[in-house]
Amino acid sequence: MAYITLSEWNRRQARPRCMETLRRAARGGRFFPPAVFEGREYLVDENAEKLTRNNTFIPFRTVHPALLSRIKHGTPKKP
Repeated sequence: MAYITLSEWNRRQARPRCMETLRRAARGGRFFPPAVFEGREYLVDENAEKLTRNNTFIPFRTVHPALLSRIKHGTPKKP
């Protein structure tokens, strides 16, 4: 597990965010694995994920295949 600075992590993202927004997320524990405050800056794992707004993290690979199929095809859940 290699740690990089929060600004480096931000540069590697497809859609970089404001650094203050990311600092708030790091302070609030909204990274998985959690960011570490070292000296004067936050360090994050290079493969870290920012958690969703409601503070839950569901990795894409753990979503049930039937649910993914319903999402893709727009079919409702069978009663």
